[in-house]
Amino acid sequence: MQVVWNTFIICSLGFIIIISKSIANAVYESLWYDLLTNQKRTLTFIIMRSQKQVIITAGRITSLSLETFTSILKASASYVSVLHAMY
Repeated sequence: MQVVWNTFIICSLGFIIIISKSIANAVYESLWYDLLTNQKRTLTFIIMRSQKQVIITAGRITSLSLETFTSILKASASYVSVLHAMY
């Protein structure tokens, strides 16, 4: 049960990271330079914040980037499929 719960949490974190990257892309591709001054400041803040790399720390041992996180998830899925095939 704990493995299932941890897998659910990891997948949820990945989903949240992907959504915040999508929001940053949508803001960048919008016509933000034609907006009012207050709206420009807000959107430029979102653009600047999105340029900072998203990092997940794993138990204060190492930092995981989005690419490392996805490669670990792919490896975990392949291990689970091998274990499932053995039973």
